[in-house]
Amino acid sequence: NLISLKVINSTWVQLRNIDNIIVYSKLMEENDVYNYSINDEFIVTTGNAGNIIVSIGGNVMGKLGKQGEVIDSINILPDYFSN
Repeated sequence: NLISLKVINSTWVQLRNIDNIIVYSKLMEENDVYNYSINDEFIVTTGNAGNIIVSIGGNVMGKLGKQGEVIDSINILPDYFSN
């Protein structure tokens, strides 16, 4: 399964692997997309979760969080969006 992070407004995003090594850290711009495998088990940190739309396996799951919400060190899995 592929996880896609699509940014709707400029937002800083950082991904770390299970060894806590940064694999991606960037100020993403509007309409930027970053894709990775759910098997990568990346941990996501972002300065504005409301600006990121998450898709898993091609299905839009929703925004990562609320507008202005800082998300620190979460692993995006399908059950993250179940509440």
